[in-house]
Amino acid sequence: MGPCLGLRRGAARALALFAAFLGAATVLAVGDWPEAHPPSGHQPRRPAGYQPFRYPRTPEEIRRSETAALTERAGAARREMEATIARGPFQGTFDSIATHRAPDWFLDAKLGMFLDWGPWSVAGWAPQAEKATYPDWYEKRLFDESRDYHVKTWGADIGPDDLIELLRADGLQPARVATLAKAAGMRYVVPFLKHHGGYCLWDSSFTHRDSVEWGLHRDVAAELSRAFRAAGLRSGSYVSLGEWSYPVVRDGVLRTVTLNGGDGGPLTAETPFVSGKVPVADYTADYLLPSIKELIDRTRPDILWFDGEWEAGPETWRGAELAAYFYDQAAADGREVAVNDRFGKDTRGQAGWGDFYTSEYHVITGLETHPWEENRSLSHSYGYNWEESLDDRYVLSEDDTLGLLLRVVANGGNLLLMVSPDGSGRVPPNQERRLRFMGSWLERHGEAVYATRPVGLAEQPSWGYVTKDKAGERLYCIVRRWPAGGRLRVPVPARATAARVIGSDARPRVEVDATGVSIDLGGIRPPDAHASVVVLTLG
Repeated sequence: MGPCLGLRRGAARALALFAAFLGAATVLAVGDWPEAHPPSGHQPRRPAGYQPFRYPRTPEEIRRSETAALTERAGAARREMEATIARGPFQGTFDSIATHRAPDWFLDAKLGMFLDWGPWSVAGWAPQAEKATYPDWYEKRLFDESRDYHVKTWGADIGPDDLIELLRADGLQPARVATLAKAAGMRYVVPFLKHHGGYCLWDSSFTHRDSVEWGLHRDVAAELSRAFRAAGLRSGSYVSLGEWSYPVVRDGVLRTVTLNGGDGGPLTAETPFVSGKVPVADYTADYLLPSIKELIDRTRPDILWFDGEWEAGPETWRGAELAAYFYDQAAADGREVAVNDRFGKDTRGQAGWGDFYTSEYHVITGLETHPWEENRSLSHSYGYNWEESLDDRYVLSEDDTLGLLLRVVANGGNLLLMVSPDGSGRVPPNQERRLRFMGSWLERHGEAVYATRPVGLAEQPSWGYVTKDKAGERLYCIVRRWPAGGRLRVPVPARATAARVIGSDARPRVEVDATGVSIDLGGIRPPDAHASVVVLTLG
Protein backbone atom coordinates (compact mmCIF):
# COMPACT_ATOMS: atom_id res chain seq x y z
CA MET A 1 0.00 0.00 0.00
CA GLY A 2 1.44 3.36 -1.06
CA PRO A 3 1.93 6.00 1.63
CA CYS A 4 -0.74 8.45 0.42
CA LEU A 5 -3.33 5.78 -0.25
CA GLY A 6 -2.70 4.20 3.16
CA LEU A 7 -2.81 7.58 4.93
CA ARG A 8 -6.11 8.59 3.33
CA ARG A 9 -7.61 5.16 4.03
CA GLY A 10 -6.58 5.41 7.66
CA ALA A 11 -8.25 8.81 7.85
CA ALA A 12 -11.40 7.37 6.31
CA ARG A 13 -11.51 4.58 8.90
CA ALA A 14 -10.96 7.06 11.70
CA LEU A 15 -13.83 9.19 10.40
CA ALA A 16 -16.10 6.15 10.24
CA LEU A 17 -15.22 5.13 13.81
CA PHE A 18 -15.78 8.68 15.02
CA ALA A 19 -19.18 8.74 13.32
CA ALA A 20 -20.10 5.46 14.98
CA PHE A 21 -19.05 6.91 18.35
CA LEU A 22 -21.27 9.95 17.87
CA GLY A 23 -24.24 7.76 16.95
CA ALA A 24 -26.44 7.12 13.93
CA ALA A 25 -28.63 10.17 14.50
CA THR A 26 -25.64 12.51 14.24
CA VAL A 27 -24.43 10.80 11.04
CA LEU A 28 -27.77 11.10 9.33
CA ALA A 29 -28.14 14.72 10.39
CA VAL A 30 -24.99 15.52 8.42
CA GLY A 31 -25.79 13.69 5.18
CA ASP A 32 -29.31 12.30 5.29
CA TRP A 33 -30.54 14.34 2.28
CA PRO A 34 -34.22 13.25 2.52
CA GLU A 35 -35.16 14.59 -0.93
CA ALA A 36 -32.61 12.17 -2.45
CA HIS A 37 -34.03 9.26 -0.45
CA PRO A 38 -37.83 9.53 -0.41
CA PRO A 39 -40.09 6.52 0.25
CA SER A 40 -40.27 3.92 -2.53
CA GLY A 41 -42.33 5.08 -5.46
CA HIS A 42 -41.52 8.76 -5.00
CA GLN A 43 -39.13 10.66 -7.22
CA PRO A 44 -35.64 11.25 -5.80
CA ARG A 45 -34.35 14.73 -6.50
CA ARG A 46 -31.61 17.18 -5.63
CA PRO A 47 -31.65 18.00 -1.92
CA ALA A 48 -32.19 21.59 -0.87
CA GLY A 49 -28.88 23.27 -0.18
CA TYR A 50 -26.78 20.48 -1.65
CA GLN A 51 -23.51 21.76 -3.11
CA PRO A 52 -21.77 19.70 -5.82
CA PHE A 53 -18.91 17.53 -4.62
CA ARG A 54 -15.45 18.03 -6.04
CA TYR A 55 -12.80 15.42 -5.37
CA PRO A 56 -9.96 17.10 -3.44
CA ARG A 57 -7.07 15.87 -5.63
CA THR A 58 -6.63 15.87 -9.39
CA PRO A 59 -5.51 12.78 -11.31
CA GLU A 60 -2.20 14.53 -11.97
CA GLU A 61 -1.64 15.08 -8.24
CA ILE A 62 -2.44 11.42 -7.55
CA ARG A 63 -0.13 10.34 -10.37
CA ARG A 64 2.81 12.26 -8.97
CA SER A 65 2.42 10.90 -5.44
CA GLU A 66 1.09 7.36 -5.93
CA THR A 67 1.46 5.85 -9.40
CA ALA A 68 4.98 4.51 -8.90
CA ALA A 69 4.13 2.78 -5.61
CA LEU A 70 0.86 1.35 -6.94
CA THR A 71 2.62 0.01 -10.04
CA GLU A 72 5.10 -1.78 -7.80
CA ARG A 73 2.29 -3.31 -5.71
CA ALA A 74 0.45 -4.35 -8.85
CA GLY A 75 3.55 -6.15 -10.08
CA ALA A 76 3.84 -8.01 -6.77
CA ALA A 77 0.17 -9.01 -6.97
CA ARG A 78 0.61 -10.34 -10.53
CA ARG A 79 3.62 -12.39 -9.44
CA GLU A 80 1.51 -13.91 -6.66
CA MET A 81 -1.16 -14.74 -9.23
CA GLU A 82 1.42 -16.37 -11.48
CA ALA A 83 2.81 -18.44 -8.62
CA THR A 84 -0.66 -19.66 -7.63
CA ILE A 85 -1.48 -20.56 -11.23
CA ALA A 86 1.84 -22.37 -11.64
CA ARG A 87 1.02 -24.55 -8.62
CA GLY A 88 -2.61 -25.15 -9.51
CA PRO A 89 -4.41 -27.47 -11.88
CA PHE A 90 -5.52 -24.61 -14.17
CA GLN A 91 -3.36 -22.41 -16.35
CA GLY A 92 -4.27 -18.94 -17.61
CA THR A 93 -5.24 -20.14 -21.08
CA PHE A 94 -8.53 -20.91 -22.81
CA ASP A 95 -7.62 -24.57 -23.31
CA SER A 96 -6.98 -24.98 -19.60
CA ILE A 97 -9.96 -23.12 -18.13
CA ALA A 98 -12.25 -24.81 -20.68
CA THR A 99 -11.76 -28.06 -18.76
CA HIS A 100 -13.40 -26.62 -15.63
CA ARG A 101 -17.03 -27.59 -15.03
CA ALA A 102 -19.89 -25.97 -13.14
CA PRO A 103 -20.09 -27.55 -9.68
CA ASP A 104 -23.10 -29.58 -8.61
CA TRP A 105 -24.08 -27.03 -5.99
CA PHE A 106 -24.60 -24.48 -8.77
CA LEU A 107 -26.58 -26.90 -10.93
CA ASP A 108 -28.71 -27.82 -7.90
CA ALA A 109 -29.32 -24.27 -6.62
CA LYS A 110 -31.75 -23.14 -9.37
CA LEU A 111 -32.48 -19.74 -7.85
CA GLY A 112 -30.25 -16.83 -6.87
CA MET A 113 -30.52 -13.11 -6.15
CA PHE A 114 -28.80 -10.54 -8.37
CA LEU A 115 -28.36 -7.49 -6.12
CA ASP A 116 -28.18 -4.44 -8.42
CA TRP A 117 -27.18 -1.55 -6.16
CA GLY A 118 -24.72 1.32 -6.37
CA PRO A 119 -24.47 5.10 -6.99
CA TRP A 120 -26.99 4.88 -9.86
CA SER A 121 -29.60 3.75 -7.34
CA VAL A 122 -29.74 7.28 -5.94
CA ALA A 123 -31.18 8.70 -9.16
CA GLY A 124 -33.16 5.51 -9.75
CA TRP A 125 -34.56 6.24 -13.18
CA ALA A 126 -34.61 5.23 -16.84
CA PRO A 127 -37.36 5.83 -19.40
CA GLN A 128 -39.80 2.94 -19.72
CA ALA A 129 -39.28 0.60 -22.65
CA GLU A 130 -41.11 -2.41 -24.01
CA LYS A 131 -38.44 -4.79 -22.72
CA ALA A 132 -35.43 -4.08 -20.53
CA THR A 133 -34.41 -0.63 -19.32
CA TYR A 134 -31.13 0.14 -17.57
CA PRO A 135 -31.25 2.61 -14.66
CA ASP A 136 -27.84 1.24 -13.66
CA TRP A 137 -26.46 3.14 -16.66
CA TYR A 138 -27.82 6.46 -15.33
CA GLU A 139 -24.36 7.71 -14.32
CA LYS A 140 -23.28 7.65 -17.95
CA ARG A 141 -26.56 8.58 -19.57
CA LEU A 142 -27.01 11.69 -17.46
CA PHE A 143 -24.64 13.27 -20.01
CA ASP A 144 -26.73 12.36 -23.08
CA GLU A 145 -29.93 10.29 -23.31
CA SER A 146 -31.19 11.24 -19.84
CA ARG A 147 -29.78 14.77 -19.87
CA ASP A 148 -33.11 16.63 -19.89
CA TYR A 149 -34.46 14.58 -17.01
CA HIS A 150 -31.21 14.96 -15.09
CA VAL A 151 -30.94 18.73 -15.43
CA LYS A 152 -34.57 19.19 -14.39
CA THR A 153 -34.36 16.82 -11.41
CA TRP A 154 -30.79 17.16 -10.19
CA GLY A 155 -29.21 20.15 -11.97
CA ALA A 156 -26.58 20.52 -14.67
CA ASP A 157 -23.79 20.79 -12.09
CA ILE A 158 -24.49 17.35 -10.54
CA GLY A 159 -22.37 14.50 -11.88
CA PRO A 160 -21.46 10.87 -11.13
CA ASP A 161 -19.26 11.82 -8.16
CA ASP A 162 -22.29 13.41 -6.48
CA LEU A 163 -24.23 10.16 -6.73
CA ILE A 164 -21.43 8.52 -4.72
CA GLU A 165 -21.67 11.31 -2.15
CA LEU A 166 -25.45 10.97 -1.95
CA LEU A 167 -25.47 7.17 -1.75
CA ARG A 168 -26.62 5.95 1.64
CA ALA A 169 -26.60 2.44 3.06
CA ASP A 170 -28.59 2.63 6.30
CA GLY A 171 -31.29 0.53 4.60
CA LEU A 172 -28.81 -2.01 3.23
CA GLN A 173 -28.49 -4.35 6.20
CA PRO A 174 -26.59 -7.47 5.07
CA ALA A 175 -28.34 -9.81 7.50
CA ARG A 176 -31.71 -8.54 6.28
CA VAL A 177 -30.72 -9.08 2.64
CA ALA A 178 -29.66 -12.63 3.50
CA THR A 179 -32.92 -13.25 5.36
CA LEU A 180 -34.94 -12.02 2.40
CA ALA A 181 -32.96 -14.20 -0.02
CA LYS A 182 -33.60 -17.23 2.19
CA ALA A 183 -37.29 -16.36 2.49
CA ALA A 184 -37.47 -16.23 -1.32
CA GLY A 185 -36.01 -19.74 -1.59
CA MET A 186 -32.75 -18.47 -3.07
CA ARG A 187 -29.54 -20.46 -2.66
CA TYR A 188 -26.97 -17.83 -3.69
CA VAL A 189 -26.60 -14.06 -4.00
CA VAL A 190 -24.50 -12.09 -6.49
CA PRO A 191 -24.15 -8.42 -5.49
CA PHE A 192 -22.85 -5.75 -7.84
CA LEU A 193 -19.41 -4.96 -6.40
CA LYS A 194 -17.99 -2.87 -9.26
CA HIS A 195 -20.08 -1.58 -12.13
CA HIS A 196 -18.83 0.27 -15.20
CA GLY A 197 -18.24 3.52 -13.29
CA GLY A 198 -15.48 1.85 -11.29
CA TYR A 199 -16.84 2.46 -7.77
CA CYS A 200 -15.62 -0.53 -5.73
CA LEU A 201 -17.75 -1.77 -2.85
CA TRP A 202 -14.76 -3.28 -1.08
CA ASP A 203 -11.73 -1.96 0.78
CA SER A 204 -9.46 -1.67 -2.23
CA SER A 205 -5.80 -0.75 -1.98
CA PHE A 206 -5.68 0.01 -5.73
CA THR A 207 -8.11 2.95 -5.88
CA HIS A 208 -9.58 5.72 -3.76
CA ARG A 209 -12.90 5.27 -5.53
CA ASP A 210 -14.16 2.68 -3.08
CA SER A 211 -16.85 2.40 -0.44
CA VAL A 212 -14.52 2.42 2.57
CA GLU A 213 -12.77 5.65 1.70
CA TRP A 214 -15.48 7.50 -0.21
CA GLY A 215 -19.20 7.77 0.37
CA LEU A 216 -20.36 4.90 2.56
CA HIS A 217 -17.29 4.27 4.77
CA ARG A 218 -18.22 0.60 4.81
CA ASP A 219 -16.67 -2.52 3.30
CA VAL A 220 -19.93 -3.60 1.73
CA ALA A 221 -18.47 -6.66 -0.02
CA ALA A 222 -17.04 -8.08 3.20
CA GLU A 223 -20.25 -7.38 5.13
CA LEU A 224 -22.43 -9.04 2.52
CA SER A 225 -20.25 -12.11 2.03
CA ARG A 226 -20.13 -12.74 5.80
CA ALA A 227 -23.90 -12.36 6.12
CA PHE A 228 -24.65 -14.65 3.18
CA ARG A 229 -22.40 -17.40 4.45
CA ALA A 230 -23.79 -17.10 7.97
CA ALA A 231 -27.22 -17.71 6.46
CA GLY A 232 -26.03 -20.76 4.52
CA LEU A 233 -26.06 -18.98 1.16
CA ARG A 234 -23.39 -19.05 -1.54
CA SER A 235 -21.84 -15.64 -2.14
CA GLY A 236 -20.90 -14.26 -5.56
CA SER A 237 -19.11 -11.19 -6.88
CA TYR A 238 -20.25 -9.17 -9.89
CA VAL A 239 -17.39 -7.13 -11.39
CA SER A 240 -17.18 -5.13 -14.58
CA LEU A 241 -13.97 -5.85 -16.51
CA GLY A 242 -14.14 -2.58 -18.43
CA GLU A 243 -14.91 0.89 -17.09
CA TRP A 244 -16.45 3.92 -18.74
CA SER A 245 -13.25 5.86 -18.13
CA TYR A 246 -9.93 5.19 -16.42
CA PRO A 247 -6.82 7.45 -16.32
CA VAL A 248 -3.65 6.09 -17.91
CA VAL A 249 -0.18 7.51 -18.49
CA ARG A 250 0.99 7.51 -22.10
CA ASP A 251 4.34 9.16 -22.93
CA GLY A 252 4.12 11.13 -19.70
CA VAL A 253 0.65 12.49 -20.56
CA LEU A 254 -2.63 11.60 -18.86
CA ARG A 255 -5.19 10.04 -21.17
CA THR A 256 -8.14 7.71 -20.62
CA VAL A 257 -9.16 4.21 -21.61
CA THR A 258 -12.82 3.47 -22.20
CA LEU A 259 -15.17 0.50 -21.84
CA ASN A 260 -13.69 -1.13 -24.93
CA GLY A 261 -10.16 -0.90 -23.56
CA GLY A 262 -9.29 1.68 -26.21
CA ASP A 263 -7.96 5.22 -26.11
CA GLY A 264 -10.56 7.68 -24.85
CA GLY A 265 -8.47 10.75 -25.59
CA PRO A 266 -6.71 13.30 -23.37
CA LEU A 267 -7.88 13.54 -19.77
CA THR A 268 -9.44 16.93 -18.95
CA ALA A 269 -11.05 18.52 -15.91
CA GLU A 270 -14.44 17.48 -17.32
CA THR A 271 -13.61 13.79 -17.84
CA PRO A 272 -16.07 11.79 -15.69
CA PHE A 273 -15.43 8.59 -13.71
CA VAL A 274 -11.74 9.27 -13.03
CA SER A 275 -11.93 10.91 -9.59
CA GLY A 276 -10.03 8.94 -6.99
CA LYS A 277 -8.51 6.53 -9.50
CA VAL A 278 -4.74 6.15 -9.61
CA PRO A 279 -3.32 6.62 -13.13
CA VAL A 280 -1.35 3.63 -14.43
CA ALA A 281 0.48 2.71 -17.61
CA ASP A 282 -1.54 -0.45 -18.29
CA TYR A 283 -5.19 -0.58 -17.17
CA THR A 284 -5.46 -4.37 -17.22
CA ALA A 285 -2.06 -5.32 -15.81
CA ASP A 286 -1.65 -2.51 -13.27
CA TYR A 287 -5.22 -2.13 -12.07
CA LEU A 288 -7.80 -4.69 -13.23
CA LEU A 289 -5.92 -7.91 -12.44
CA PRO A 290 -4.52 -6.90 -9.04
CA SER A 291 -7.76 -5.28 -7.87
CA ILE A 292 -9.91 -8.30 -8.75
CA LYS A 293 -7.28 -10.60 -7.22
CA GLU A 294 -7.62 -8.54 -4.06
CA LEU A 295 -11.41 -8.95 -4.07
CA ILE A 296 -11.07 -12.72 -4.57
CA ASP A 297 -8.51 -12.97 -1.76
CA ARG A 298 -10.58 -11.00 0.72
CA THR A 299 -14.08 -12.35 0.10
CA ARG A 300 -13.45 -15.87 -1.29
CA PRO A 301 -16.52 -15.75 -3.59
CA ASP A 302 -18.28 -18.86 -4.85
CA ILE A 303 -19.14 -17.20 -8.19
CA LEU A 304 -17.15 -14.69 -10.20
CA TRP A 305 -19.64 -12.90 -12.44
CA PHE A 306 -17.93 -10.89 -15.19
CA ASP A 307 -19.58 -8.04 -17.11
CA GLY A 308 -18.54 -4.95 -19.06
CA GLU A 309 -16.49 -7.10 -21.44
CA TRP A 310 -18.36 -7.00 -24.71
CA GLU A 311 -16.47 -4.30 -26.64
CA ALA A 312 -13.02 -5.94 -26.52
CA GLY A 313 -11.64 -9.42 -27.01
CA PRO A 314 -10.86 -11.71 -24.05
CA GLU A 315 -7.14 -11.10 -24.45
CA THR A 316 -7.68 -7.42 -23.52
CA TRP A 317 -9.12 -8.27 -20.11
CA ARG A 318 -6.91 -11.32 -19.46
CA GLY A 319 -9.95 -13.00 -18.00
CA ALA A 320 -8.55 -16.48 -18.52
CA GLU A 321 -5.79 -15.61 -16.04
CA LEU A 322 -8.32 -14.26 -13.54
CA ALA A 323 -10.43 -17.41 -13.89
CA ALA A 324 -7.39 -19.69 -13.53
CA TYR A 325 -6.31 -17.85 -10.38
CA PHE A 326 -9.85 -18.09 -9.00
CA TYR A 327 -10.12 -21.79 -9.80
CA ASP A 328 -6.67 -22.61 -8.42
CA GLN A 329 -7.12 -20.63 -5.22
CA ALA A 330 -10.47 -22.32 -4.64
CA ALA A 331 -8.97 -25.76 -5.31
CA ALA A 332 -6.28 -25.10 -2.73
CA ASP A 333 -9.03 -24.20 -0.23
CA GLY A 334 -11.12 -27.25 -1.13
CA ARG A 335 -13.93 -25.09 -2.55
CA GLU A 336 -15.96 -25.52 -5.76
CA VAL A 337 -16.60 -22.31 -7.68
CA ALA A 338 -18.06 -21.06 -10.95
CA VAL A 339 -17.43 -18.29 -13.49
CA ASN A 340 -19.88 -17.03 -16.12
CA ASP A 341 -19.19 -16.69 -19.87
CA ARG A 342 -18.47 -12.95 -20.18
CA PHE A 343 -14.73 -12.97 -20.90
CA GLY A 344 -14.77 -10.64 -23.89
CA LYS A 345 -16.31 -9.95 -27.26
CA ASP A 346 -18.05 -13.02 -28.74
CA THR A 347 -17.47 -15.28 -25.71
CA ARG A 348 -21.05 -15.30 -24.44
CA GLY A 349 -22.73 -18.60 -25.15
CA GLN A 350 -19.48 -20.17 -26.34
CA ALA A 351 -18.44 -23.46 -24.74
CA GLY A 352 -15.21 -23.30 -22.78
CA TRP A 353 -15.54 -19.67 -21.80
CA GLY A 354 -16.58 -20.09 -18.18
CA ASP A 355 -18.86 -22.64 -16.57
CA PHE A 356 -22.31 -21.37 -17.53
CA TYR A 357 -23.92 -19.27 -20.24
CA THR A 358 -25.66 -16.03 -19.31
CA SER A 359 -29.05 -15.17 -20.75
CA GLU A 360 -29.98 -11.53 -20.21
CA TYR A 361 -33.71 -10.87 -20.47
CA HIS A 362 -34.66 -14.05 -22.35
CA VAL A 363 -31.81 -14.58 -24.78
CA ILE A 364 -32.27 -18.29 -24.03
CA THR A 365 -35.92 -19.33 -24.08
CA GLY A 366 -35.89 -23.08 -24.67
CA LEU A 367 -33.96 -26.20 -23.71
CA GLU A 368 -30.22 -25.71 -23.29
CA THR A 369 -28.03 -28.68 -22.39
CA HIS A 370 -25.04 -26.56 -21.32
CA PRO A 371 -25.37 -25.03 -17.82
CA TRP A 372 -26.96 -21.60 -18.11
CA GLU A 373 -28.46 -18.82 -16.08
CA GLU A 374 -31.23 -16.35 -16.89
CA ASN A 375 -30.71 -12.91 -15.38
CA ARG A 376 -33.52 -10.43 -15.39
CA SER A 377 -35.38 -8.23 -12.95
CA LEU A 378 -38.82 -8.45 -11.42
CA SER A 379 -39.60 -5.38 -13.53
CA HIS A 380 -38.32 -4.02 -16.82
CA SER A 381 -35.39 -2.39 -15.07
CA TYR A 382 -31.83 -3.37 -14.29
CA GLY A 383 -31.41 -1.23 -11.18
CA TYR A 384 -33.84 0.76 -9.05
CA ASN A 385 -36.48 2.68 -11.00
CA TRP A 386 -38.65 4.81 -8.74
CA GLU A 387 -41.56 4.80 -11.20
CA GLU A 388 -41.98 1.03 -10.81
CA SER A 389 -41.80 0.74 -7.06
CA LEU A 390 -45.50 1.23 -6.37
CA ASP A 391 -46.89 0.60 -9.85
CA ASP A 392 -47.52 -3.09 -10.48
CA ARG A 393 -48.04 -2.48 -14.19
CA TYR A 394 -44.27 -2.50 -14.54
CA VAL A 395 -43.58 -5.52 -12.32
CA LEU A 396 -44.12 -9.22 -12.95
CA SER A 397 -47.16 -10.59 -11.16
CA GLU A 398 -46.67 -13.28 -8.55
CA ASP A 399 -47.95 -15.86 -11.01
CA ASP A 400 -45.62 -14.65 -13.78
CA THR A 401 -42.64 -14.59 -11.42
CA LEU A 402 -43.25 -18.22 -10.54
CA GLY A 403 -43.78 -19.07 -14.21
CA LEU A 404 -40.43 -17.49 -15.09
CA LEU A 405 -38.62 -19.66 -12.55
CA LEU A 406 -40.37 -22.84 -13.68
CA ARG A 407 -39.67 -22.22 -17.38
CA VAL A 408 -35.98 -21.62 -16.74
CA VAL A 409 -35.54 -24.65 -14.48
CA ALA A 410 -37.45 -27.03 -16.76
CA ASN A 411 -35.16 -25.97 -19.61
CA GLY A 412 -31.98 -26.68 -17.65
CA GLY A 413 -31.14 -23.24 -16.26
CA ASN A 414 -30.84 -21.25 -13.06
CA LEU A 415 -32.73 -18.02 -12.48
CA LEU A 416 -30.63 -15.12 -11.15
CA LEU A 417 -33.49 -12.82 -10.24
CA MET A 418 -32.57 -9.17 -9.93
CA VAL A 419 -33.51 -7.22 -6.82
CA SER A 420 -32.94 -3.46 -6.98
CA PRO A 421 -32.79 -1.51 -3.69
CA ASP A 422 -33.14 2.27 -3.74
CA GLY A 423 -30.34 4.72 -3.00
CA SER A 424 -30.48 3.98 0.72
CA GLY A 425 -30.53 0.21 0.29
CA ARG A 426 -34.27 -0.41 0.80
CA VAL A 427 -35.91 -3.13 -1.32
CA PRO A 428 -39.14 -1.83 -2.91
CA PRO A 429 -42.22 -3.38 -1.25
CA ASN A 430 -43.67 -4.85 -4.46
CA GLN A 431 -40.38 -6.67 -5.14
CA GLU A 432 -40.28 -8.05 -1.61
CA ARG A 433 -43.88 -9.32 -1.83
CA ARG A 434 -43.10 -11.32 -4.95
CA LEU A 435 -39.95 -12.77 -3.46
CA ARG A 436 -41.79 -13.96 -0.37
CA PHE A 437 -44.59 -15.43 -2.49
CA MET A 438 -42.11 -17.44 -4.51
CA GLY A 439 -40.37 -18.63 -1.36
CA SER A 440 -43.66 -19.77 0.09
CA TRP A 441 -44.41 -21.84 -3.03
CA LEU A 442 -40.91 -23.34 -3.00
CA GLU A 443 -41.23 -24.26 0.65
CA ARG A 444 -44.16 -26.50 -0.31
CA HIS A 445 -43.00 -27.72 -3.72
CA GLY A 446 -39.24 -27.24 -3.75
CA GLU A 447 -38.48 -30.90 -4.44
CA ALA A 448 -39.76 -30.32 -7.98
CA VAL A 449 -37.20 -27.53 -8.49
CA TYR A 450 -34.04 -27.89 -6.40
CA ALA A 451 -31.45 -30.45 -7.50
CA THR A 452 -33.56 -31.42 -10.53
CA ARG A 453 -32.52 -31.79 -14.14
CA PRO A 454 -34.37 -31.27 -17.45
CA VAL A 455 -36.04 -34.28 -19.05
CA GLY A 456 -34.91 -33.23 -22.54
CA LEU A 457 -38.18 -31.95 -23.98
CA ALA A 458 -37.69 -29.50 -26.83
CA GLU A 459 -41.10 -28.08 -25.92
CA GLN A 460 -42.78 -28.28 -22.55
CA PRO A 461 -46.39 -29.59 -22.36
CA SER A 462 -49.24 -27.11 -22.61
CA TRP A 463 -50.29 -27.75 -19.02
CA GLY A 464 -46.97 -26.81 -17.42
CA TYR A 465 -43.46 -28.19 -16.91
CA VAL A 466 -41.65 -31.48 -16.27
CA THR A 467 -38.43 -31.99 -14.32
CA LYS A 468 -36.68 -35.05 -12.90
CA ASP A 469 -34.52 -35.83 -9.90
CA LYS A 470 -30.80 -36.48 -10.43
CA ALA A 471 -31.07 -40.17 -9.55
CA GLY A 472 -33.74 -40.83 -12.19
CA GLU A 473 -36.21 -42.11 -9.60
CA ARG A 474 -38.92 -39.45 -9.95
CA LEU A 475 -40.58 -37.19 -12.50
CA TYR A 476 -42.14 -33.95 -11.35
CA CYS A 477 -45.17 -32.70 -13.27
CA ILE A 478 -45.60 -29.03 -12.37
CA VAL A 479 -49.18 -28.39 -13.44
CA ARG A 480 -50.00 -24.77 -14.19
CA ARG A 481 -53.29 -25.57 -16.01
CA TRP A 482 -55.18 -28.40 -14.31
CA PRO A 483 -56.76 -30.64 -16.98
CA ALA A 484 -60.49 -29.99 -17.31
CA GLY A 485 -61.12 -33.58 -18.37
CA GLY A 486 -59.08 -34.95 -15.49
CA ARG A 487 -56.46 -36.67 -17.66
CA LEU A 488 -52.87 -35.41 -17.63
CA ARG A 489 -50.66 -36.62 -20.47
CA VAL A 490 -46.91 -36.59 -19.73
CA PRO A 491 -44.95 -36.81 -23.02
CA VAL A 492 -41.94 -38.52 -21.47
CA PRO A 493 -41.33 -42.25 -21.99
CA ALA A 494 -40.92 -43.56 -18.44
CA ARG A 495 -41.76 -46.63 -16.38
CA ALA A 496 -44.01 -44.90 -13.83
CA THR A 497 -45.31 -47.13 -11.04
CA ALA A 498 -47.17 -44.67 -8.81
CA ALA A 499 -48.23 -41.04 -8.48
CA ARG A 500 -48.89 -38.64 -5.66
CA VAL A 501 -50.03 -35.03 -5.51
CA ILE A 502 -48.08 -32.71 -3.18
CA GLY A 503 -50.52 -31.16 -0.71
CA SER A 504 -53.17 -33.83 -1.26
CA ASP A 505 -53.88 -37.34 0.01
CA ALA A 506 -54.86 -38.39 -3.51
CA ARG A 507 -53.00 -41.22 -5.23
CA PRO A 508 -54.05 -41.02 -8.88
CA ARG A 509 -53.84 -43.98 -11.24
CA VAL A 510 -51.20 -44.03 -13.95
CA GLU A 511 -51.02 -45.71 -17.34
CA VAL A 512 -47.81 -46.17 -19.31
CA ASP A 513 -47.28 -46.63 -23.03
CA ALA A 514 -44.36 -46.28 -25.44
CA THR A 515 -44.68 -42.49 -25.77
CA GLY A 516 -45.42 -41.37 -22.24
CA VAL A 517 -47.54 -41.54 -19.12
CA SER A 518 -51.20 -40.75 -18.52
CA ILE A 519 -52.31 -39.67 -15.05
CA ASP A 520 -55.97 -39.85 -14.01
CA LEU A 521 -56.67 -36.71 -11.99
CA GLY A 522 -60.44 -37.07 -12.22
CA GLY A 523 -62.16 -35.93 -9.03
CA ILE A 524 -58.97 -34.42 -7.63
CA ARG A 525 -58.89 -30.66 -7.01
CA PRO A 526 -55.62 -28.80 -7.63
CA PRO A 527 -54.03 -28.08 -4.23
CA ASP A 528 -52.32 -24.89 -5.42
CA ALA A 529 -53.88 -22.01 -7.35
CA HIS A 530 -50.64 -21.19 -9.18
CA ALA A 531 -48.92 -24.54 -9.78
CA SER A 532 -49.59 -27.98 -8.32
CA VAL A 533 -47.06 -30.80 -8.44
CA VAL A 534 -47.76 -34.42 -9.33
CA VAL A 535 -44.85 -36.72 -8.49
CA LEU A 536 -44.34 -39.88 -10.54
CA THR A 537 -42.31 -42.70 -8.99
CA LEU A 538 -40.27 -44.53 -11.59
CA GLY A 539 -39.58 -48.25 -11.46
